[in-house]
Amino acid sequence: MTEIWFVRHGETTANAAGVWQGQGDVGLSARGREQAGVVGERLRGTPFDLVVASDQVRARDTAADAGFAAEPDPAWREMDIGCWDGLTLAEVTARYGDDLRALAAGQDLAVGGGETWSGFRARVQAARAGLERRLGPEERALVVTHGAVIHALLSGVLHLSARRPSVLEHGPNTALTVLAGSDGAWRVRTLNDAGHLGLAPVPGERTAVVGLARHGESEANAAGIWHGVTDGPLSPRGLLQGAELAARYDTVDYVYSSQLQRARLTAAAFGASRGLEPAVRPDLHEMGYGRWEGLTAEQIQETFPDDWAANYVEGSDVPRGRTGETAAGTAARMRQAVEEIAAAHPGGRVLAFSHGGAIRACVGGILGLGVAARDLLESPGNVSVTHLRVGAKGIVVADYNAGVV
Repeated sequence: MTEIWFVRHGETTANAAGVWQGQGDVGLSARGREQAGVVGERLRGTPFDLVVASDQVRARDTAADAGFAAEPDPAWREMDIGCWDGLTLAEVTARYGDDLRALAAGQDLAVGGGETWSGFRARVQAARAGLERRLGPEERALVVTHGAVIHALLSGVLHLSARRPSVLEHGPNTALTVLAGSDGAWRVRTLNDAGHLGLAPVPGERTAVVGLARHGESEANAAGIWHGVTDGPLSPRGLLQGAELAARYDTVDYVYSSQLQRARLTAAAFGASRGLEPAVRPDLHEMGYGRWEGLTAEQIQETFPDDWAANYVEGSDVPRGRTGETAAGTAARMRQAVEEIAAAHPGGRVLAFSHGGAIRACVGGILGLGVAARDLLESPGNVSVTHLRVGAKGIVVADYNAGVV
């Protein structure tokens, strides 16, 4: 499987000043250079067959400070925002308020006289296709580029609207986004992962951040068994992973868990060093797999070939194992749980221990992917965290499956 790893450049002097930057060349701040070094350490043990960077100085310097000799490529430049380059949001609003409102309403205008969103997205998708042609089926590329470029790329991969997708948050400086796939069919493995900086998204005064953490490795995970709502113990490795997550994770105010022991034990291990007692919410449980529970994928395909084909070949969303849940039902259940948790803790940061299928279904529902989420999002890894920002305007996906690469 081909992999493309994307890194947003480090903080620039313009980022620090709150100034918009498009294709104007602005250098890294001292903090940005430090961030580049940190992400370089995180990537140190990962081999890359090809390393490219936008030819803008902030991307080239990020690659160099991270320890990579990158091939400069103008195809990965930031969006051209014309005369808005170098202005703050307040200045753009004061001078070009009508254009901002038109863009917000969905009109495909040339931003500041530069690129349209549709044209920019097409440029980015062409850059990805060109890179794919240069890679073999098992090769891995690293691309150091810009925030809007990664946004545009994801809006294409996830089949979101042509406008900049508001359901996805802009990644922090040096955040990692990883795609895996072949023949033009790509899945998001990791989105906006800034764990190397020790950063979880910061809640606002009226918004909560709810992190959905997958439990540690279970014995069923290790054996390749689907256990859904069936209870089962953690593996020896899984018993250690809650404490490992606590050692590397940012601050958190409240901890929740599904009632299943693999989630409860991981949450308890996490909370022990934080002085936090997890509260149990049964609605955080895994997707119910009905008569498939206790079987491997191979056994399910052999025993229930028609049911498997309906869900994983034909693309239907029927109850798993005939008596289990649908992806839509799981997504709705999880979304309600997240909204209720956020409402109970406005302005708080919460970590809720749940399950891989349930987390993917939840994010798929927020992004409007429906059953296609299983083809477009990789299942979250054990003790990965997916952060959702929840406020009066709805839920935004801040990152996905962070901590697995």
